[in-house]
Amino acid sequence: MKFGSFLGIKAPPDVTGSLCPGCRSLIPLEDINVAKDIALCRSCARTWTFSLVRSAAEMGEVNLEQPPRGVRIETDYEGTTTIRYRRISLVLIFLIPFTAVWGGLSMAGIYGTQFKRGEFDLGQSLFGLPFLFGTVVLCSVIAFLLFGRWEIKLRCGEGTVFTGVGRVGWRRRFAFGPGVQVSLEQSSFEVNHQRQEAIVVTQAGQKLIRFGAPLQPREAKVFIAAAMSRAIG
Repeated sequence: MKFGSFLGIKAPPDVTGSLCPGCRSLIPLEDINVAKDIALCRSCARTWTFSLVRSAAEMGEVNLEQPPRGVRIETDYEGTTTIRYRRISLVLIFLIPFTAVWGGLSMAGIYGTQFKRGEFDLGQSLFGLPFLFGTVVLCSVIAFLLFGRWEIKLRCGEGTVFTGVGRVGWRRRFAFGPGVQVSLEQSSFEVNHQRQEAIVVTQAGQKLIRFGAPLQPREAKVFIAAAMSRAIG
C-alpha cells in the first residue's frame, strides 16, 4: 500500500517530488502528505515533516554568494559564521509622523502644561501614563526599525541569536549536535491576517530555537536558513 493512500490524503497536484533532507534521495509525490505535514523517504526509512522537506529543497537552490539586500554573512579565521540582517522598513514613513504628532501633542498637553505652570497635578499625571507608555513603545520601535539588527552566530556546536540595537536587546543561545535541521515553519505571527514563517532549528524532533517571523522579505529568511544549514553542516 502506498504511503499517501495509507494516510488518506494525497499531496496536491502542484506539489512535486522532493529530496530527502537526510539521504538526499527523491521522495515521490505519493509519499508526501501535506495536510498532515508528513513525508516518507523509503530509501532511508525515515519520516520527515513536509515543511522540512520543502525548506530543504528551497535552501538547496540558494546561492550563498549572492545574499539579498539587507543580509550579510561572514566567517572568521576561528570558524565562527556570523549572519546579520538589517533593513530599514517602509513602515517608518507612517510611524515617525504618527508618533511625532500623537506622542508629541499628548506629552505637551499633559506634562508640558504642568512644567509651564510650575505645578504638579497628580490626577493629570496619572491620566497621562498610558500616553507616556505608548510614546516610549513607539519610539523604541522606531529606534529598532532605524538602527536595529538580527544577528546569528554559529560556532562549534553553539549558536546565538541576537535581536536589538547596539548591545541592547534580546539574546538567545542554543546548542546543537549531529542531525540538526534548519527549516521554515508557520508561526503565530501575522501580517495583514496572514501567518508568517519562522526559522526553526530542530534536532531529534525537538525544537532548539524559533525566530525571525517578522523578517521581510521571505527570500531573506530562506537565505538565512540556508546559510545556517550550511554553517551547521
